[in-house]
Amino acid sequence: MNVRNAAASLDQLTRRWEAAIATSPLVAGLRQLADTEKRLKSGRPLIARERVALENQGNVCTDWSRVRLEGDAALDNIRDNRFDGDVLLLGFAGEWTGPGNSVWPAGMSHCRVRNAVIGNACLYDIASLERQVIGDGAVLVGIGEIDCPRPTLFSFGQAIHPGTETGLRSVWIWDDMTLEDCVTASSLPVEAQQAFQKTVDAATRALTSGFGYVGPRAAVLHTRHVQGAWIGPGVLVQGATLIRESALMGAEQIPSIEPEKSPSVTAEKNPSVAAENIPTVAADDAWIEHSLLQPGARVESGGRVSRSLLMERASVAWGGMVSQSVVGSDTQVHKGELNASLVGPFVGFHHQSLLISALWPEGRGNIAYGANVGSNHTGKKPDQEIRPGEGNFFGLGSSIKFPANFEDAPYSIIATGIVTQPQRLRFPFSLVNQPHAAPADLPPGLNEIVPGWMWSDNLYSLVRRAYKFGDSERSRNPSDPASSKCQTGKLRAGFFTSRIFNHEMAAKVLRARQALCQAPSDREYYLEEQIPGMGKNFLRPKALEQALSAYSDYLCFFLLRAHADNPRSAWPGVWSPLVDAVAAELDSGPDIRLYLKSQLFRILDLGRAVTASLARDDKRGKKIFDDYADFHPSPETDGAVLRLGEDLADLSSRLNEFLAAD
Repeated sequence: MNVRNAAASLDQLTRRWEAAIATSPLVAGLRQLADTEKRLKSGRPLIARERVALENQGNVCTDWSRVRLEGDAALDNIRDNRFDGDVLLLGFAGEWTGPGNSVWPAGMSHCRVRNAVIGNACLYDIASLERQVIGDGAVLVGIGEIDCPRPTLFSFGQAIHPGTETGLRSVWIWDDMTLEDCVTASSLPVEAQQAFQKTVDAATRALTSGFGYVGPRAAVLHTRHVQGAWIGPGVLVQGATLIRESALMGAEQIPSIEPEKSPSVTAEKNPSVAAENIPTVAADDAWIEHSLLQPGARVESGGRVSRSLLMERASVAWGGMVSQSVVGSDTQVHKGELNASLVGPFVGFHHQSLLISALWPEGRGNIAYGANVGSNHTGKKPDQEIRPGEGNFFGLGSSIKFPANFEDAPYSIIATGIVTQPQRLRFPFSLVNQPHAAPADLPPGLNEIVPGWMWSDNLYSLVRRAYKFGDSERSRNPSDPASSKCQTGKLRAGFFTSRIFNHEMAAKVLRARQALCQAPSDREYYLEEQIPGMGKNFLRPKALEQALSAYSDYLCFFLLRAHADNPRSAWPGVWSPLVDAVAAELDSGPDIRLYLKSQLFRILDLGRAVTASLARDDKRGKKIFDDYADFHPSPETDGAVLRLGEDLADLSSRLNEFLAAD
């Protein structure tokens, strides 16, 4: 990054940070918690009959003068507790609905409380509650320890280190941070990082809290240790092992914080509440320390998260381990290990596998069982990285040697059992596989590549993933790399408006085709020396011709969707030169309408190709299993195939409008 770009990136990140300081719910909460010591002295002292009533209800206190009430607080439901230090009670009335629609009477019993502000909540069987602020409607039951043993920022502004494990890259986390913010931070050079760290230090110096927080309608049930935690509104903590110096952000708006004197607003009675307020969850032996979870994130069934940011709806479960990492929206780390990485949305990580030192903001890929994407140590120090491309699929038992850069090979597959050498690969939609009948003089350690194979032979996979990601896309930050959609106008939302056809993808395919066109003729195979961007792979002439055809077909569809979607005057600025370059590459001639009309046959061919891609699996399955057809729909009735048919019909209709226009 040059000096000018570094300054611009630093300025952009600083402005985003300043906006976070101004609008962050967590920062607002930290500022409120700063007044807790004063608040503990507010209210009024107990009068004699109130103290006697509390003692008669089994409560014990070393100094009743330090227990204070706010207003005419109700005391009937305070039984068998021990109070130490300063305690402010706001009174208990009504009842609250907890997890599973269980109804709890407001009150507290069998709790040991010290230095805390207790709202109109439900507290039962807590071995130790100290230095906490408990919001109205919170349900706390069966807790071993909930404390704030030292001042904390709940990880707000904390620096974590995705990328090399030497910690030379930094990302400073906050509660509404976007993936774009993370990418900007991780790309800053050392001097800019140091400058930003000073900005963070200056802003957070006065925000440190000496009290933990459990927000309105949050629930903390049967959990062993909660230390210095922010449990936001509506968050569910159930059966967790540890929450330490972390923030679990909840819904900013809670349906109601009134006690249940009347029917409650529940997800069942108000489905819109459930849709908008997906709960943040830490459950079933979850272990979370020095981390920040955005709304809807989940850590459960033995998941371990340390010094990390989990974005909206990300999840860590089934013993998955995450440290020093950013986990993008809807990415699931189940069973595997993720370390020192920045991973974007929709990455499938469902098996025992490894991903280390990855910068993968586009995500949308898969880490298969036994994949070892983690050869980041040279024997000197762990300072190597990998940059996967969007949609990369690392197959069963593959082993990826670092450094590796697949950014310009989006939606490529590293096949089962492959060992890849350090390299930079620049061919989208590729298959990297073991060589079959390799040439005798082939240099050792090379794999065989078929560029464009995903488009020519496995197009159904691209179509299905485009629909899957589009359907799942609910990010509240559509400008992020998490967004599934590209520039669109008239075309219906679907395959041709997915990221498969965005500006960046088309530019990478164009560069790949141009590189292949420069390959010398009459060779038995091609290497990096003949075709730059091949990496540590070889290419056969037959596969080269297949790749040229596949890339041409993709680029032609890019032209078709560009002209069908919007008039040229409505294109974003970067589109016009790219569309012109693609048209020139395909030798479209001076009359673009005439060229596009000659290419309309591809619309029918694409539908047939997708059906044929799925039909190969169907034919093979029926040969192997007698009942295959009973449990697999025919290719013609597959949901993705049917949706693509509708998209193709829409594309054809819009193109006809364009071709008929003056």
